Amino acid sequence: MLLSLSKSLSKLTRGAEVTVNTILPGPTLSENVLQIIESIYANEEMSFEAKEKDFMTKNVPQSEIGRFIRPEEIGRLTAFLCSPMASAFKGSPIRMDGGMVPTIF
Repeated sequence: MLLSLSKSLSKLTRGAEVTVNTILPGPTLSENVLQIIESIYANEEMSFEAKEKDFMTKNVPQSEIGRFIRPEEIGRLTAFLCSPMASAFKGSPIRMDGGMVPTIF
């Protein structure tokens, strides 16, 4: 439904200097996720990166990057999409999931 709304809005803004796109993020390292991982591994002497990798291997094995998406990565993509460099993106779903979806469509 959100993708349909994005595409419809992009058509409504045709000819205007407005772009409407949808970012589809995968598992993101929010503050809550960070706290959950830290609590799961509270008794472990590991770096956060090691905890994250272990968690992802056990719980999200389909992730090709083996870590959570960082909020700043989503922010950089958003900044790009808001810039004149992204003027050709119109009504596009942009998957930022660390390679979790196994097919193109």
